[in-house]
Amino acid sequence: MSPHTAQDGSISITLTDPEVLDCSICYEALSIPVFQCENGHIACSTCCMKIRNRCPSCSTPIGYSRCRAIEKVLESVKVSCQNTKYGCKEAFSYSLKQKHEKACSFAPCSCPLSECYFEGSSENLSAHFGNVHKYSATRFLYDRLTSITFGVFEKSLILREETDGSLFILHNKVETLGNVITLSRIGPSTERAFFYELIVKSQADASTLRLQSFTKSTPKWVDNPESLGFLLVPSKFSSSSRQLKMDLWVWCSDRVSCYKRPSGS
Repeated sequence: MSPHTAQDGSISITLTDPEVLDCSICYEALSIPVFQCENGHIACSTCCMKIRNRCPSCSTPIGYSRCRAIEKVLESVKVSCQNTKYGCKEAFSYSLKQKHEKACSFAPCSCPLSECYFEGSSENLSAHFGNVHKYSATRFLYDRLTSITFGVFEKSLILREETDGSLFILHNKVETLGNVITLSRIGPSTERAFFYELIVKSQADASTLRLQSFTKSTPKWVDNPESLGFLLVPSKFSSSSRQLKMDLWVWCSDRVSCYKRPSGS
């Protein structure tokens, strides 16, 4: 470890083992408050509750005495975001590391095409998809009806918004009672939800099914994404050629961010 003193009086120190500032129980970055037992073992406040205030190392009580020395270190140590290589320029105290990185808008997202291994920020992914896979998605516009024809056995359909390049996935899961349809967005899990409406009309009669729900974002394509709502479409709704016809609206409440034209459009 070789300290270096800067002109402003701060000292730059390299930690050879960054895990020394992680909770020894959950292995996440320590955040204030930090507690210690009678023998000096430390733990984060969340773990203290989970272990019912009993130190797993020595069985003495923990969660009542703060470790002020470690807390001062956490407040003083400045670190860069782990997403620096994806464009994040933020630096913050170590105690805020976990909070920031859970909400960081530069968290890496993966290309939804299985044969592509690109990974980058949500914005860079949009540009990548527009430049490299421009014709691999169904294009649509926010706040406008998009008519979609979907094979009953197709697992998914990639949708790309024309103005900001956002990527959405229309998921289809075949069940005994029919098809389970839902919509998700590729992006950091903390990104805001988009309200959407999905209407499916029966090919046999005048029956109509409607879903109004909000998207959830995932940083990569997954088979069964967590969803706030889904539409169960009975088998009779498909055509003789085993196709489902549906109308989709995705609504954008933030006009400024939604109508930025991406590169590769």
